Amino acid sequence: MSQSAKLLLPKIKKVKLYRFSLFSLEPNIEIDINDGVFCLAGANGLGKSTFLAAVNFAITGIVPDPGRKFMSADEYYRHCIGYSDDFFTGKISEDDREAAAISVHLQLGDHFYHLTKGVFEPQELRELTIGESSSDKSILNGEELTPTQRQQEYEQHITEDIGLASFPQFVFLQHFVLTFDERRKLLLWDKDILNLALFLGIGADFKRAQKADSLRRERDKAASLARNYSWQASGLRDEIELLRKAMSAEGSDADLESTKVQHQSLADELERKQDEVNEKKGQLHDAELKRMEVSSELTSLQEQYTEEFTRQVHKRSRVELHPLIKSSVSEMKCALCGSLGSEVIESIQSKIQSNHCPLCNSPIPEKSADIDSIVTLQKIDKSITEAKKRLDIANKSIERVNLELQTSEAQLEGMKSLLTEYESTNEMYLIQLSKQSESVSLTIKKKREEMDQYLKRKYEHYAKRDERQNELLKLYHELRQRYLEAETDFISLFKELASLFLGINLDIRMEYSTGVTSLGLSFNIEVQGAVRRQLYQLSESQRFFLDIALRMALARYMSDPQGKACLFIDTPEGSLDIAYESRAGQMFARFADAGHGIIMTANINTSQILQRMAAICGRAKMVLHRMISWAPLSDVQNAEEKLFQEAYAQIEAALDSGGKSA
Repeated sequence: MSQSAKLLLPKIKKVKLYRFSLFSLEPNIEIDINDGVFCLAGANGLGKSTFLAAVNFAITGIVPDPGRKFMSADEYYRHCIGYSDDFFTGKISEDDREAAAISVHLQLGDHFYHLTKGVFEPQELRELTIGESSSDKSILNGEELTPTQRQQEYEQHITEDIGLASFPQFVFLQHFVLTFDERRKLLLWDKDILNLALFLGIGADFKRAQKADSLRRERDKAASLARNYSWQASGLRDEIELLRKAMSAEGSDADLESTKVQHQSLADELERKQDEVNEKKGQLHDAELKRMEVSSELTSLQEQYTEEFTRQVHKRSRVELHPLIKSSVSEMKCALCGSLGSEVIESIQSKIQSNHCPLCNSPIPEKSADIDSIVTLQKIDKSITEAKKRLDIANKSIERVNLELQTSEAQLEGMKSLLTEYESTNEMYLIQLSKQSESVSLTIKKKREEMDQYLKRKYEHYAKRDERQNELLKLYHELRQRYLEAETDFISLFKELASLFLGINLDIRMEYSTGVTSLGLSFNIEVQGAVRRQLYQLSESQRFFLDIALRMALARYMSDPQGKACLFIDTPEGSLDIAYESRAGQMFARFADAGHGIIMTANINTSQILQRMAAICGRAKMVLHRMISWAPLSDVQNAEEKLFQEAYAQIEAALDSGGKSA
């Protein structure tokens, strides 16, 4: 692609939100975006920033991860796909997850794109149609494609129509150049982002821009690995030095012997305590087995008793032997309702003695006793009583051993800490003691070999870094040359917009560095003769709006007349005083007056930004969309709703009377 090549950039013509439950009062929204400025104005907390993120998500498939450091366009795109999966969770209700979607209609040169993306489907499209704007001719109808295939076709076609080398390049431009959002990523002070923006924005070969992006990432990765291997080698070097000092250190035989005895004593005590813990674990295991054995025996006896009672003794003639009655009497508690007290038992026994059922009080006919059956039941009952006692003993044993085990384990951990502390304090002596077996010499040799491997890898990766750096230098030299060829026109655009905001003339100087950590182009802003190189040398409002001016300049310079760029701006008007708000409005209007679009969000207040833009643009070039009906206002906002209406009215009046040239 030639140096003079420009980019055809997409223009948003229509946005539809389906089942977007964040906007609970109006979850289905359809908005036409006309040429010029579209301003979505609302109150705090209604979701203005989310609206911009949603539109960007529809056309790029991702939502920016604000915590992710930019490394390269490809890596940024891959990483943010995963981040985008859950971005709208919490903003979309569970009932709407499946249905929620965003549709956009794009104009791109002579082509139009209509696409619909599910809110939780970053790598899929539900609908895709591409056609020629001047006729009804269809270029692509995605009805027969899978959702993933539609996304792939969309990425391929839009990349070719724009004129870029890859879809991630378009995503980069859209997110980092054409969108100024709540992340507040500033091009002027982020060299990596700025240089990729310049590669793409001043008419460079986009294949070479892609190569430079990849080389820079490979260079940085190689440098990072080299530093890591260097750090590991340094650690081993320190260990080797410590071992050597220990081997050469002199200590009296008495000191060495005392250290040896004490160390062995601590080691023996640790071993003894470990044996004790193991013994307690064994005891606990045995006790649990015993409980299981007795519990099983008790269950079996209780089943035998019930079976014998049912089989041999008529329940109406010998109710005093029924398990419920025997349990109630022996435990002094009704086995049915749980009532306690001697009067409960007396009532049961009284009814039995009078030959009445304790439950229903029905008369019980007398029968002759089955002596053998009674004896059997009495034997089983005795065995049950003994089993219960043994089960109680087993439970108490488990409880005791558990406590003893916990104590022993705590003591074991204390011994481990004591031994570790002793070994750390007496490291030199212990090394001297161990060198008698030549283990230290072998350790040193092994560590030396390991260190040599790390150093070898370190130098290999530094060599790879330097190789990539040299390749990058060639590409950055070309970028610098292309910038110098474009400087007059590009800087003129930048200065025009920046000076319009500041109200004073300023100089913008390009600096070119060839260092490994500082390779690339950067800008220095000179305000009233003083160079402002650092962030803190400019106020927050100056930083924000100078950065927006740079984006506008890049957008104007890179755009083909048939596909002029549209900026997404989450307006940071809260940082400005009234005078600068008015000038920011003029700057925005100047950009729109050049034929570019702006989709912006702003708090609805008496902001001079909106009023100034409205006065310059008029209704022919600016649309004000009221957002306060989308979601419920807070109690405070509801109480002062008339203030919102007054602010809207002022801007509407400015639109009616506006239309002057910027």
